[in-house]
Amino acid sequence: MRIGQWKALVFISLIGVLGGCSPNTESDGERARVVDTARVKAANGAADVVLSGRAVAAENTRLSFEISGKVERLSVDVGDTFEKGTVLAVLDDSRYRLVADRALASEQEAKASLHEARLAFQRQQQLHEKGFVSEAALDNARARLDTANSRYQSAQASHRLARRDQRLTKLTAPFAGSVSARRVEPLERVNPNQAVLDVISDREGFEVETSVSETLVERLITGSRHQVVVPSLGDTPLAARVSHIGSQPRSSNNYPVILKLKETPAGLRSGMTAQVHLALAGDNNERQDAVRVPLTALVYDGPSRAHVMRLQADDRLQSVVVEVLAVHQGVATVTGDLEAGQAVVARGAEFVAEGQKVSALDQGAQRYN
Repeated sequence: MRIGQWKALVFISLIGVLGGCSPNTESDGERARVVDTARVKAANGAADVVLSGRAVAAENTRLSFEISGKVERLSVDVGDTFEKGTVLAVLDDSRYRLVADRALASEQEAKASLHEARLAFQRQQQLHEKGFVSEAALDNARARLDTANSRYQSAQASHRLARRDQRLTKLTAPFAGSVSARRVEPLERVNPNQAVLDVISDREGFEVETSVSETLVERLITGSRHQVVVPSLGDTPLAARVSHIGSQPRSSNNYPVILKLKETPAGLRSGMTAQVHLALAGDNNERQDAVRVPLTALVYDGPSRAHVMRLQADDRLQSVVVEVLAVHQGVATVTGDLEAGQAVVARGAEFVAEGQKVSALDQGAQRYN
């Protein structure tokens, strides 16, 4: 064999070997594009709205003394619990004891004067019956008796009032609960009705305060049931019922709404942040075949017409034409060949094409990790 023929044979063999090592794009298959998807939700005349709120005690009050004085002792601090009737704070009662003692002395003196006036009247009455004293003398004795009786009743009232003020030097709990704020300190002088302690009750549970915009408040019904999540206590939803819908708006035309929690979870404290999941009543004119998709899933083809990219069972996309009925807070209500539970491209639908093979974002993360 000639050298030239041998070189040609070696070259052909190398080509065959290299050809066998080259990748086969057809065997590898089409590479799927990862997309973010969302599930289609049935409208059914209702809308799910998530609002921020705050947990508060259903029964709370600000305690104060009805009298003035110097704080002698505070028996509780913030976070402390107490039972009904527990003495929470005490004023220095030395002045009120002296006033009560003086009132008692005045009452006893008036009682003695009344006794003397009654005896004098009885003597004058007996003498008048025998004709020894005039009618005028009897009238004077009767007047002195009435005056003494009035003074005695006034002294009794003053004594009761002084004893009452003495009892009011002790601030007692109106119910069982806990202290949420302490506003004075020992030896501080307080005036009547000045806040001393903020307390919350355990007997009425907790409420959640939130606010609803003017466009949604008419779709909220008193007594309707919803769900509340307290992030600091986990993701477990708590059953709640709307107990109050405000008639006067707050700032930005938001109306206050209060929901009463059915049960109080362990660890819940007044002031904790809450997420309120409202199931709002829908419009009576809303079409029964309407569904809801993320607003970002729409690719507009006209003023009220658009399409979404639906994920098929073979992981390929199908374009579905929809009619846009309403848009609110990032959610679009549409009609078309869509059913609840189907997956659509949630974002970037304008960058994919019908028939393209894709992988859902959650599936893609599992596949490529």
